[in-house]
Amino acid sequence: MLRQMLPVITFAILLPAFRVDSLAADPDDACVLLTQQQVSAILGVSVQPGKPVSVRMCQWEQSDVSGPKSKRVLLTVFGKMGTLTPVDRFNTSKAPVSGIAKEPVSGVGDDALFIPTVGLALNVRSGSSAFQIRVSGPGLSHDQLKQMEIALAKQVIPKL
Repeated sequence: MLRQMLPVITFAILLPAFRVDSLAADPDDACVLLTQQQVSAILGVSVQPGKPVSVRMCQWEQSDVSGPKSKRVLLTVFGKMGTLTPVDRFNTSKAPVSGIAKEPVSGVGDDALFIPTVGLALNVRSGSSAFQIRVSGPGLSHDQLKQMEIALAKQVIPKL
């Protein structure tokens, strides 16, 4: 009887060691948070696989065009910086800056805002995670950038 119960007992002992959050994507690898297919579908062009730019940063670029004529996506996952958590960093990005009209966004994560800098960036907080997504490319209107960034952000959130 004990031999038959041994697998069940072993499983019961080891179960607490298996953490569900261990199934989440590696926060240092932003490239696993979006697929080439997802980015291509949202941009409406074929893109290359995501390429790491640095730790927690990944870029997808249009396949058949390069340089400033290509459409691209840059995803940056906020990590801890000194004593600031990713949420602290997100909250800092909400602070008013003279000459920059930040725009709150509803329906994306727990909190989100557009920040017009060089182009447009969407900063998103979801739980204890935060990230920034930027879409750029010629011929894209401000409204198109917003729609694409929101659509991409909604693809990232479940993977955090």
